[in-house]
Amino acid sequence: MRDIGLIGAGYIGKRFVESLREADYSLTVYDVDDSQVEYAEERGAEAADSPAEVGRASDAVFMALPGTPEVEATIEGEDGLLPALDPGDLVVDSTTTKVETAREYEAKCGDRDVHWVSAPLTRAAPVEGIHMMIGGSDASYGEAEELIETVSTRHIRLGDVERALRFKYALQIRYASHLALDAEIVAFARESDVDPRPLNEFLGMDISERLFEGDYTQDVEGLGGLAIWDKDLGYALDVAREDDIAMPLTSLVHETYKHGHRVAREEEGDATTIARYWAALNGR
Repeated sequence: MRDIGLIGAGYIGKRFVESLREADYSLTVYDVDDSQVEYAEERGAEAADSPAEVGRASDAVFMALPGTPEVEATIEGEDGLLPALDPGDLVVDSTTTKVETAREYEAKCGDRDVHWVSAPLTRAAPVEGIHMMIGGSDASYGEAEELIETVSTRHIRLGDVERALRFKYALQIRYASHLALDAEIVAFARESDVDPRPLNEFLGMDISERLFEGDYTQDVEGLGGLAIWDKDLGYALDVAREDDIAMPLTSLVHETYKHGHRVAREEEGDATTIARYWAALNGR
């Protein structure tokens, strides 16, 4: 059985720890926040002092990081992962990064005969569980398939690393735009002296109860929804500009989140940026 490494022991990384240890894989874990690693140690994992140490101890490494800057620092920073990898090793990156990041590190790993798979994921789909969107070569996917099945509820192979990330961007556009629209709908109804709750109770819609309650505290460990929307919609718009794809609605949603961030409180999360920004624009 393979020796597995994990870099990033936050919200998603903890789920990987649970699945991998339940499957009795040996596991070596690194995170810049030592307190995150304690969760893994309590479940029988070994702690590492650097990404390089994870690479030396493992022949397959999962990364579950916030975004492109963290992936770059992990792979090529001081005591980085890349020089510690051996031919035949495998890297599975569940981070939602820029497309060019995945392309670059797939190529650099390939130069060392190391397999690379991009595996962005979601836990927010209507169907429960971790759903992975896989990109990589036939050979790399073959090396990773068993491990992907271990840590995910379901996965879909979409082709190369770029297709997997573009699909994830499309999903994030839907999530962020849907939430932004619902937040504005609730604000509009209330300011019109209309109770918005029958949208769910009478019509069976799925507007978040948190919007009805005005509860905007952060409920996602790590970056949180606000930073995720800013990052991932930004990545999507970068691709759109490169390919000359007009994205007027996504551009508007992205800008609204960015401006809403100015009025959100430190402890608040994604939907508040729309609700509070709407209130500010309307003098509330």
